[in-house]
Amino acid sequence: MKNFIFFISIVLCYFLLTYLDKTFITTNSKIIDFLAKDYPNEVIQNYMESQKKWWWVSYATIPLLIGVKVLLVTFCLNFIKLFDLPGLEKVKFSDIITLVLIAESVFIIAGFYKFVNFYWIDTDYTLENLQTYYPISLLNMKEYISVEKWLAYPLQLVNLFELFYWGILAWGIWELSEQKISFKKSIGLTTITYGIGLLFWVGVVSFFILNAQY
Repeated sequence: MKNFIFFISIVLCYFLLTYLDKTFITTNSKIIDFLAKDYPNEVIQNYMESQKKWWWVSYATIPLLIGVKVLLVTFCLNFIKLFDLPGLEKVKFSDIITLVLIAESVFIIAGFYKFVNFYWIDTDYTLENLQTYYPISLLNMKEYISVEKWLAYPLQLVNLFELFYWGILAWGIWELSEQKISFKKSIGLTTITYGIGLLFWVGVVSFFILNAQY
């Protein structure tokens, strides 16, 4: 029940972020300006009409995407029990789900950070700016580093919020072990479970992006 309440709370926060983005940031005028450079008016109008018709899809997919993400991260972290370390033998799958749900709040904060940035600070933006921006990440330093499309996702993941996410996961493992292992060891466990899973995922995404370019 506790995990269900956490999950619903997270989904509602993402609903709010989606609403704020569609209403105040990714506005119709921004979309039209972006498409007008490459497509005729008829195509743009058809696209905008389809957006009005299927507006609910972006909301309907949020619970599914968040659920899959939480389960995948939990699956990776669950391997900590294989190391037979003190305090971890009694850790339940549901305990790890709770930890992952708590850690997910970091990315909700990142979402609000992005909204504040474009609504109050960097107000003179384009849709391209939105697509190539992630709060406090290497992706925002594209003027100084490679801008290859396949590198965009890895660079996006190198950000302060992802570091906080790792920190919460490591702290949670340390707490779940009842502090019987060191915090340094819990960071290592996070790295060889979630870290390896994330590395595999980044490799798959980058591979598909790279192949889509040719």
